[in-house]
Amino acid sequence: MMRKLLRLLVFGVSIGAVLALIALLKQKNRALEEAQQRIASIEQRMHEIMASVSRESQEADLRTQLAQQRAELERLRMALATLQAQTPVSEAEPFAERSAPSSLEASMQTQASEPRADVEKASERLEQRAAPPHRQGGVGATGASLSALPAAKQRFIERALEANIAPALIERPQTLSAIDGIGPIFEQRLYNAGIGSYWEVATLDDETLRRILKLSKARAALVRFDAIRASAQRLAEETQTLGCIWSGEPVDDFEKIPGVGEVYKRRLYDAGVRTYAALASVTPQQLEEICASRSPVPPDYVGWIEAARRLAEQKARDDSKV
Repeated sequence: MMRKLLRLLVFGVSIGAVLALIALLKQKNRALEEAQQRIASIEQRMHEIMASVSRESQEADLRTQLAQQRAELERLRMALATLQAQTPVSEAEPFAERSAPSSLEASMQTQASEPRADVEKASERLEQRAAPPHRQGGVGATGASLSALPAAKQRFIERALEANIAPALIERPQTLSAIDGIGPIFEQRLYNAGIGSYWEVATLDDETLRRILKLSKARAALVRFDAIRASAQRLAEETQTLGCIWSGEPVDDFEKIPGVGEVYKRRLYDAGVRTYAALASVTPQQLEEICASRSPVPPDYVGWIEAARRLAEQKARDDSKV
């Protein structure tokens, strides 16, 4: 009898230890996921900051080239003036010879015209990038691309111009769930509506936000739309993306695929994989490189691809019924 009690006691202690280990493992996995989310957010911010630094560096290089071209143009002008002063035209020369420039003068004029043309082109490019929007025909350096945007996007261009900000296009959607009051579900609804930048969210009115987020009037009364816009404006300023308009196609919600959470969804979007069809066309090896999972249990990439294929087919069938 005593032995049986001891065995039961040992068995109970073992079960308790196993349960404690399982709970500890779950807690560590949650902490790991949270850390991955923070890392992904930091990486996103770093990419945007590096892009901004690159633009500033390119502008500085362009200014330097412009200064060099102007100096070269001034040197050639002085050389041409000196040459003209040293070679006066004779009164006895025929009119045709006096009116025709010498071969050396023609050569100097040709040499001077080349840097002048380069200077004018560089100056025009620099003015387009540095001048306020109303001096650039309202579309800045990407006028052709901006003018090709659908009518629904044109209002964002107008609002940028009204704020004296040069509008620009971005191909990759920003992390809208970073906006206060916008979680993953609202983020996906904004993407589906073609909204993919902080600037666009910051310029939406209350009614448009309510319609896109699919809020009832009762629920909308509890939402602080001003706080959402203020947060989006702040993020646009911090990432130096004021006036940026998302030019990409609406994206699919990858969180419908088992195992694809916010972190992996963001990494897929950043890699250009934004639809079910695109996800169904990649290989497990490519997904492994894109997601860079640090989980002790690797994601089921093959299952992702199969689920994406089924969702893409379902989406195609739904579209054909419309």
